[in-house]
Amino acid sequence: MPEDGPDDDALLAASQRGDDAAFGLLVRRYGRAVHRLAWSLTRSASDADDLTQETFVRAWRAIARFERGQPLYPWLARIVTNTAFSLFRHRRRRPEQSIEPLVEQGRQWGVDDDPATHAAASERDAQLRACFARLSPEHQAVLALRVMQDLPYDAIATALGVPVGTVMSRLSRARAELRRLMTEGSGESS
Repeated sequence: MPEDGPDDDALLAASQRGDDAAFGLLVRRYGRAVHRLAWSLTRSASDADDLTQETFVRAWRAIARFERGQPLYPWLARIVTNTAFSLFRHRRRRPEQSIEPLVEQGRQWGVDDDPATHAAASERDAQLRACFARLSPEHQAVLALRVMQDLPYDAIATALGVPVGTVMSRLSRARAELRRLMTEGSGESS
């Protein structure tokens, strides 16, 4: 993830001294990765935007406590994951209606688009999103970090604050549960 320019440790040291510009470089360097993870967890562009912003606000507030020499992304991933869990808990208490399905229904067909193919793919995507949403937050997080972000087990363990063995078992259970929900939803027998 690091791009050209000062290395993360130098930027972290400057950020810990209160250098806004150095922290801004870290935000630019890791913003996309944090946003991708947030989107993977929420499947909502607006929620991902909010979670990304909140992640960097929380990171800035806690930057003095970050242990330099450690990789930055797992720490940021942990912040975005915890922030997403908070959002999920809040939504369980106060559910809200998404307008995204209404927006998707208004999509215009292109010349090369096959409505039947699009409908089948859209239906499968909707089923996958619905099944993913039914998973526990812990299973959603481990799947998003491994499958969508392609992080190694040790980075996932750091991001979630659990042992590597727990990551492996959660991942196995999450995949099995998602497979069961997808099969159940499609009417297939196991």
